[in-house]
Amino acid sequence: MADQVRQLQQQVDSLVNSVDSLRQETARLAPLQDRVLPPPGATPLSSTSSEHRQRVPLPPRVQPCFNGPTSLNFAVGVAKDTLHQMGYPGAKDGLDDGCAQQDTTPHASPSLAPVPSGSLAQSPTDPIWEFDEVEIMRLLKVYREEVDVMYPVASMGPIMEHVKYLVAWMDTARRGCAVPPPDLESVILHPKTLLLKILMCCALAVAEHGNSPRASRLYDSIQPLVDKMLMSSPADVTQLSFLALCAGYRFLSNDEVLAWRLIGQVARLCFELGLHRRECLQKIADSQIRRDALHTFWSAYVLDRRWSFGTGLPFVCHDDKIDPKLPYPEGSPFLVAMIGYSRLSAKIWRLVDHFEPAVVRELRPHDFEELDREIMEWYETVPEQIKSGPLDVDKMPVPSGPYDLQRQRIWTRLRLNQVRIWLYTPALHSAMSIAENAQPARKVVDLAKQTIRFLAHLNNETDQYRRMQAFYHQFLTSSIAVLFLASTHAPLQFSALCRDEFYMALDLIKDMSARSWVSRRLWRTIRSLREYAPRLGLEDSSERGSTGKPYLYAGSVNSGRSPGLAGPFNAAVGRAGGSAPMEASPSAPTPGSQSQPMHMADEESNGVRLQTEMSRIYEGYMGMNGAVGDISSPVHVGFGGAGLTLAEPSMRGAQFPGRGDGGVYQQVKDMF
Repeated sequence: MADQVRQLQQQVDSLVNSVDSLRQETARLAPLQDRVLPPPGATPLSSTSSEHRQRVPLPPRVQPCFNGPTSLNFAVGVAKDTLHQMGYPGAKDGLDDGCAQQDTTPHASPSLAPVPSGSLAQSPTDPIWEFDEVEIMRLLKVYREEVDVMYPVASMGPIMEHVKYLVAWMDTARRGCAVPPPDLESVILHPKTLLLKILMCCALAVAEHGNSPRASRLYDSIQPLVDKMLMSSPADVTQLSFLALCAGYRFLSNDEVLAWRLIGQVARLCFELGLHRRECLQKIADSQIRRDALHTFWSAYVLDRRWSFGTGLPFVCHDDKIDPKLPYPEGSPFLVAMIGYSRLSAKIWRLVDHFEPAVVRELRPHDFEELDREIMEWYETVPEQIKSGPLDVDKMPVPSGPYDLQRQRIWTRLRLNQVRIWLYTPALHSAMSIAENAQPARKVVDLAKQTIRFLAHLNNETDQYRRMQAFYHQFLTSSIAVLFLASTHAPLQFSALCRDEFYMALDLIKDMSARSWVSRRLWRTIRSLREYAPRLGLEDSSERGSTGKPYLYAGSVNSGRSPGLAGPFNAAVGRAGGSAPMEASPSAPTPGSQSQPMHMADEESNGVRLQTEMSRIYEGYMGMNGAVGDISSPVHVGFGGAGLTLAEPSMRGAQFPGRGDGGVYQQVKDMF
């Protein structure tokens, strides 16, 4: 028996040595992005001086706090634990988790490794010097009101203290004129300065509707460090709040796909550090770091789901991997409510996300009714302080109360409508599904109409919609898609019912920025619908010189200017098979790409052109459905001589929506 134990111990020791060797080899091999490169345009240095520009070696990678059952460390730990239980001395050594090796005792935040001369921290180039104390404090106020109230990932007290120090230091440095302060790099690259920068980026993006040159300059100054933290640096619990806010900035600056990608990486770092398990969280000694880590994990969990639905891409965090005893964030009722909301959204994802076309699936009313009941039960558990009004009224009132509570009540109610819209939208995927699921179809249409009326009322009566368009447009686009699907697949049933709210929604997008991700999504949908129209026997009448105007709903507050449909823009985008609005509009850059220069007139007219194009397509598809009974002659549809026209009798074999191909839904599904 003793021989077997000794043999097992030797095997375990061999495994441990192999793991250590691999770890040291990994640290030795430096990724390309970690090598120190000269700044652009720098004169090549001699070989003697280049010897002093050695790359700062990476610190040894800390072992993950949580080792899953498929990992080598888990197997080694089981073997050692077994030997220890058998009484073999020394077998327990090294069993402690990696997070126990991490020093979480509060101490002065160390500066990052020094960077070469001409780097990020130089006074004349770093954008932090553009801001004085008054502007910094104003931006922090915007951040607290608009972002922190939803996702409080960073404790604001230490940040405010650091601002006082930083402002005093900058004033002293400015008085020093041309002499750079000796501690320049250590202050500009201090972790709290980096955190302050990303908070300011978020606030600027909110204040300037996603298009802020100052925010772009601030983010560019920290992006190399962000990339290093994500791709090569050891996982550090103190960096998670900063990285989560980087993802938030990407969303606020209209890069939804990059936001989804970045928050997924933050979630993976949380898993690597074991923050999804209570025992690992409790090993963080400092209460503030532990609080921020917990809030960051749950914020990443919520945003991962939310942006997955927005982009249609899979999410990272799965509920069965999270410790059911993991505590919820205290003092943040909205975030707690969104955790339950996110769990429900995952169930809906499994129900509606399939590889095959949606129209060939058999809808089971029981599944939808059961989930709808769970959704309403979730809303009943939401804290009363963030609920708004009764649910059995047709009109959603604008909640009252302090600004922060009013905002949370609005968002919670809109989320309730949104998750139910996601649930019932499959009933609208074809004319047949509407006929077989009349009640769910009517329910989702009513929810979309209610959402649009509420957003219009919010826009007309308050400044909240205009202040935070990035948050509200997601609800608007999915509601527009619902009304379009219903009116297209069942025009006799829904066209008149949806018309006012459809144009009410279009009236809300007239001021939309061309750089907005919602604007890009709408232009993609318009192009897709135009390319699909010939399959339905429709052709664009704008080539014939039409000069009609879009329909305006009766209650429009903007009934003055209705742009005509003729002109260079419509000629360019209206040709069947030709250039589409996606290319002609300023919204063309893909997420993550640098925005191309654009004419101010294009930027200002983007929303009006979106409004016009959506109006024409809507009227074209409505008229096409109404004319299905007789296509023996060309039938013009739309208002004022504009829109789409049914083609000649040779198109008699064209396929119409709802006849089995699910075509219209496939063109507008991105709007959800």
